Order: sequence, then structure tokens, then C-alpha cells
Amino acid sequence: MDTQWLRDIIAADPAGYAYIARLFEHTGSAEIDTPAGRLWGWFIHGRPVSAYYIGGTIMPVAATTGGNAAVARMLNARGRYMCSFVGPANAVLDLHHRLTWGVPRVLRSKQPLLIADRQPDTAADRRVRLGRPEEIDIVFEAAVHMFTEEVGFSPIEMGKSGYLHRVRGLLSAGETFLITSGHSPDGGPIRRYPAPESAEQVVFKADIGIRSEQVAQIQGVWVHPDFRGRGLAAPAVAAVTEQVKATMSPLVSLYVNAFNEPALRTYRRAGYRQIGTYATVIY
Repeated sequence: MDTQWLRDIIAADPAGYAYIARLFEHTGSAEIDTPAGRLWGWFIHGRPVSAYYIGGTIMPVAATTGGNAAVARMLNARGRYMCSFVGPANAVLDLHHRLTWGVPRVLRSKQPLLIADRQPDTAADRRVRLGRPEEIDIVFEAAVHMFTEEVGFSPIEMGKSGYLHRVRGLLSAGETFLITSGHSPDGGPIRRYPAPESAEQVVFKADIGIRSEQVAQIQGVWVHPDFRGRGLAAPAVAAVTEQVKATMSPLVSLYVNAFNEPALRTYRRAGYRQIGTYATVIY
């Protein structure tokens, strides 16, 4: 692959290619080839026109019809495996339709890609703070419930070690933001959910799922069911965004399902606007 070509593609759309930007920073070149995945190129007359990161996550970069067709042939020859296609909607959906893998586990065809580039309509919630590694028990339970609600199946249905490692890693890296409380909205003791053994529960959670010098992408936003509809989410997201801009990256992005109108309203209030559309297909 051509390193300058990839650098220019990322620079033109750092939020859209946040995942690739992180990989690129780790290698310093377009020769991305790790145990987790590899970047493949599609060339015309010796010049790169498209790229595809293929691993547990599959992401098209500047996808073209010819590139999609070639990658689909390669993936069909390999056969179905557990993976997620994520990226610009047109490219991801075209790739998905070219596969002979059968019905995916999850198909999210329209996910607005947002960036925070305007003043929030709400004050930031000053209770938002970084999670601590010793809070792994309550954070893990919240993360499992968030994933299950969002995706439709449990991340620990085949064992919890992998997802536990992921959640613990985010906490240790200072990439999980929380509000916790021992009190319910009416001031009484909080319901022991989702962590049944704890009198303190996660009320709000958000993770930095992807982080590079150019952009940080928020993922895993979750509000405790007893606190929903009370105006907590927008001030909390605004606080996360403010802290991330101050300490991690000048650009903050996220993507959300188009059918989740409450979440879209929350993000608009927190200073976000749409710049593109993602899609996610999980096999």
C-alpha cells in the first residue's frame, strides 16, 4: 500500500476513518499487518484507489465497485466467520450484498456519524469522571447490559473472558467515563441493577472505543434504566466530550442508530451534528 495515499484519505475524513487512523498511527505506514487483521489494497494501473482492513473488524476505505467485488470474492472463498463490517454505509452494504454468507446476526443499515463541533445546548454534568480499575465489577455489568440492549445478543454468551478483558482494558487506559450513585432518582437506595451485589451502581457510562491523535470516537453510551427520561444523558455526554477534547483529541465523534431518536436528540443537545452515515453488519 501507498503510505501517503492512506495518510491523505485519513486526513480528509478523520472521523469516518477513525479505526484506520488508530492502526495507521501504530504502524507509521500503510503496511498494516498484525495478528488482528491486515490492510489490503485495490490498485488500478499500479495506483491505489481503495483499501480494506480485514480481520475481526472489516472496514472499507475509499471503497470502489471493483474493490468491493474483489474483496467479496476473497471473503466468499474464505467462508463465513465471526466478524463485523463497519464503515461508510454505501460501501459496507454493497459488500454485504455481495457475500454468500447467509443472514447476518445484526444489520444496522443507517447509523448517522456525528461530530461535536458546536456549543452544547446544556451545561456539562460535573459528576462525570473517569472510571477506576477497582470498579470493574459494576462497570462490567453495565457494559454487558449496554451491549445486549444495543446489539441484541449478549457479548458473554460464549464466555466472558474476552469481553471482561476489553472492559478492564478501557478502565485501565482511562477511557471509560462514569456517573455512579448509591441513590435512586427519588433519593432512596438505588435498585441493585445491573450489579446485584453492589449498593453503588453505574448510572451513566461512556467509553472511548477508538482513539488516535486526530480523533476520539465515543462508544458504549448507557444510562441506567431508572434514570432514563430525566435529562441526564445530554449533560453527561457534553461532559465526556468536554473532557475528551481537553485531554485526548481535538475531534470527538460517535455513530448511532437512526431509529434511536432519543439518542439523536441527546447528541444534538450535547453539541453534535451529522457528517455522514455508517452501517454495521455483524456475522
